[in-house]
Amino acid sequence: MHIQGRITKQQFRAIDFFADCLFSHQLKRHLWIEIRNRKMNENEMYGYVFVESYNIRGKPRHFVIVMNSKLSPELKIRTLAHEMVHIKQYAYDELNEEMTIWHGRKIDSDKISYFEQPWEVEAWKKGDKIYEKFWRLT
Repeated sequence: MHIQGRITKQQFRAIDFFADCLFSHQLKRHLWIEIRNRKMNENEMYGYVFVESYNIRGKPRHFVIVMNSKLSPELKIRTLAHEMVHIKQYAYDELNEEMTIWHGRKIDSDKISYFEQPWEVEAWKKGDKIYEKFWRLT
């Protein structure tokens, strides 16, 4: 896995740890993750992820995580855990970029509240789990 961006050593270790929890060894070798810090309204958004590019087979493999630069160090790591779950969803074709297909089923995300969208339910649950595991082991 290739990690780019201005991040702390602890954030680097966290991303690597989260990747070990979420990806096969083979897939992890082919991922590029770029971290960008931006000033955002803290009450509005912690971060988000998007697909930057695809491999020759059309699979997403280069991702950008945009994080709120105003967050505390702990909240940045929690946000990284959450966004890494979304990367897993895209990389394993569980979720399409338009957020209209989830595990092969069509979903109208406009009709579902943010916290009820299945990809968010998974990202919050699994993200919190790997975040807690990271802190227990460090």
